[in-house]
Amino acid sequence: MCDTAVQFDERGAKPPIFLKNSDREPGEAQAVERRASGVHPPGTVVHATYIDVPQVRTTRATILCRPAWMWGAEMGVNDAGVAVGNQAVFTRAPQQPVGLLGMDLVRLSLERAVTARGALGVITELLEQHGQGGAAGFANKAFRYHNSFILVDQEEAWVLETADRAWVAKRIRRGVRAISNVLTIREDFDLCVDGLRSRARDYGCRPGRRIDFRRTFADPLMAIAAAGDTRRGCVETALRNRPFGVGAACSALRSHGGRRAAAGLRATVCAHASFLPTRRGAHTTGSLVAQLNGNGPVFVTGTELPCVSVYKPVWFRGSFPADYAAQQTPDKSLFWRSRRVLDHAHDIARVGAALKAGRSALEGEIRDAAAVAVSDEERAELSRSAILRSEELLRRAADYHVS
Repeated sequence: MCDTAVQFDERGAKPPIFLKNSDREPGEAQAVERRASGVHPPGTVVHATYIDVPQVRTTRATILCRPAWMWGAEMGVNDAGVAVGNQAVFTRAPQQPVGLLGMDLVRLSLERAVTARGALGVITELLEQHGQGGAAGFANKAFRYHNSFILVDQEEAWVLETADRAWVAKRIRRGVRAISNVLTIREDFDLCVDGLRSRARDYGCRPGRRIDFRRTFADPLMAIAAAGDTRRGCVETALRNRPFGVGAACSALRSHGGRRAAAGLRATVCAHASFLPTRRGAHTTGSLVAQLNGNGPVFVTGTELPCVSVYKPVWFRGSFPADYAAQQTPDKSLFWRSRRVLDHAHDIARVGAALKAGRSALEGEIRDAAAVAVSDEERAELSRSAILRSEELLRRAADYHVS
């Protein structure tokens, strides 16, 4: 389960903001990494998580948040200023045994596109050629799903929703738009797969009627269980009720919706896994916010649970902190250092309350410094100090002492 959104400045004076929480299994590590651009010989193939696909001649540099065990990424930004994130959606269409994961499609689109519309074309072409499929969970190999995406550049965004190889897309150029584990596009799509009507007919759409993508393809029981409509509304309300900016986006991703989940159905944006069946795989293992001005920075937690994390800046140029290179087995990375502190703390809510004031001040200072950091040296120092200071803040809040 995840939450992804885009927000446009109502006055049109500032570039849009892309934001996403990646909700995965609580035992799954997530790395933040920067991949260089590349030029590839003819005949090269990409070894995605389960299948190989032909490589393109040139690929873009990317900053990715990637589950440590898979090739694909939950979310990311490329050096052309394109951001992409995906969601699990549950449909009546059959699950393909093996294919490209939604996360593979995120990474492939970021490596190959220079606009949001171009990223949409990359995903839909690969989807129609290779299909989507394969186990998407780390420990839970039975967890499989189809995908929806938000794709954003400095001018516009697209929401892309899929059911097997069928897809529809809607263009977004103003306001706030979020997606959260449920199909949202009805009859108002701007683009669709060739032959959508014949595919929809197989699922009971009557000839001559307009195609309602959600009504035709969604699994209604799973839509309720995933609480996607509730969380989507929570994100959009949080963004509309705060002044436009990166700080407001970070706050929206920390939201617990004003109350805890009820009967496992009212999941929160900052997701904490529990014993409930609908919540076992809903744990926020990474979070990203980026204002798409073409120059960075990208703000990432590199740690679990944004309610007890600090958003820290990374850039496409200069040194990239090795602290973010988490492996799936516990190591010395930032992800696992934070996990050890939180395992010690037990009461996450108390830790969050204890660090709230200090975190707000620290993040404001970091954002101010990032706005004026020009040289690679300044940016590298700010990235390094942000990690150190955020860890100290968390340790104090959790009363954790390094041995």
